[in-house]
Amino acid sequence: MTIKGRAVAAVRWTSFATAGRVLLQTLQIFVLARLLTQHDFGLMAMVLTVTAFVQLFADLGVSSVIIHSRTISDGALTTLYWLNVAIGAALAGIVAAASPALAGFLGDPRAALPLALSGLSFLFLALGQQIKVLAEKRLEFRTIAIVELCSAAISTLAAIILAWNGAGVYALVAAILLLSGGNSLFYWIFARSDDWHLRAYFRFADARPYLGSGMYLLGASLANTAAVQIDILIVGRLLGSTMLGIYSVPRELCLKVMMATNPIITRVGTPLLAEVQHDKGRIRNVYLTTLAMTSAINFPIYGFIAAFRQDVALIALGPRWGDAADLLGMFALWGMFRSLGNPVGSLLYGTGKSKVALIQSLSVAVALAITAAISAHWGAMGVAVGITIFYAVFAIALWAGVIRPLTGAGFVEYNVQWLRPLVATAAAAAVGLFVAMPITDHFIRIVAGGIAGGLVYLGSSWFLNRRWVLSMMALVSRRRAEA
Repeated sequence: MTIKGRAVAAVRWTSFATAGRVLLQTLQIFVLARLLTQHDFGLMAMVLTVTAFVQLFADLGVSSVIIHSRTISDGALTTLYWLNVAIGAALAGIVAAASPALAGFLGDPRAALPLALSGLSFLFLALGQQIKVLAEKRLEFRTIAIVELCSAAISTLAAIILAWNGAGVYALVAAILLLSGGNSLFYWIFARSDDWHLRAYFRFADARPYLGSGMYLLGASLANTAAVQIDILIVGRLLGSTMLGIYSVPRELCLKVMMATNPIITRVGTPLLAEVQHDKGRIRNVYLTTLAMTSAINFPIYGFIAAFRQDVALIALGPRWGDAADLLGMFALWGMFRSLGNPVGSLLYGTGKSKVALIQSLSVAVALAITAAISAHWGAMGVAVGITIFYAVFAIALWAGVIRPLTGAGFVEYNVQWLRPLVATAAAAAVGLFVAMPITDHFIRIVAGGIAGGLVYLGSSWFLNRRWVLSMMALVSRRRAEA
């Protein structure tokens, strides 16, 4: 199968898994927002902030190195696997031992036990991570999609049942453990290949060449995680668990949209860029196509959330979350501009530019920390506005520091990829709000505005972003032909 054919198949299955995960994650938020307190969500946000940092050490940045490497020995793969498992187990123990001190630093001692239990996810993830990475390298996204969807369904169902029975924050802890453990178990059952067999073998010298590059990727991942979590730390420390819950839930809702939609393209883009990494012209085409696709998918979703933020907050989260509506709207804009940076990860990792990834990620993390710290003087909304403005500026500045040197893309050529869907989104939002203006029922407003806005977006895209429309039509046609 050609590269294009493999990419289309990968996108199709990744899209299937993404749609399922979005549905399950949305259902989980809908239900748990009505069953758990805002303090529970704030407490869990603190726990997830710590585990997000520690989790990175369980991989040592090796996953991207494995995908990037054209050949890797059986001995190196086996050694890397056992090394990751050992580190995952060690991290679980370290987090459990340090959980009281970490909870004290976060300002809420009640976070200690949930944090200690959540640390087990490091070991669970390590057990199946390399199986998943090798499947991604082979572009076997069908198997990955089925595994992730099954694990997500089990995790969501368990969280809802436990929350319904009064488990509180531990419903969210159980969801994390079941998701990580379920993924690893199902990867071993369904995603193994005959190309590599696990055995009792460990020789550090075999893995050393890959760990060097992995350290750069690990540093970049740490910086990226700091950029994602720094505002959570600041709001939690300064404003407390309850306010953090009000802040983190709409933020998480918008972040889930991005994390669910971007992998449709970017998870496929990394191995494809690795295959064409020595052809600058093809790198430019793959990257710009990735940017255009992610923008065309993300922007209308975020534009809809921002335009109908009051309706979405009341329907999705319940009446207790009405005060979070404006935060939801701001985070929709934040997600819109932040999503523009995601394809850069595929570009840097796919072309083996781990040092550049580290420098770029560190710069963003430091700048975001300063922005969030200054913005915190104006409260939770101040932080949301500050980081949104930062990413809007960063989207433009990114071209000079990374995009042009690596792809040769011009300034206009780069920015037009996301400006076209932005204009179409603005037109769709305006028409959607106009149509919904006389309607009082929140659900009917969303349906009427969504239909009107969606039609306007597609119509505008036909004139402004026709390449994306034709690509989507071709994808749908292939699905029908294969049905």
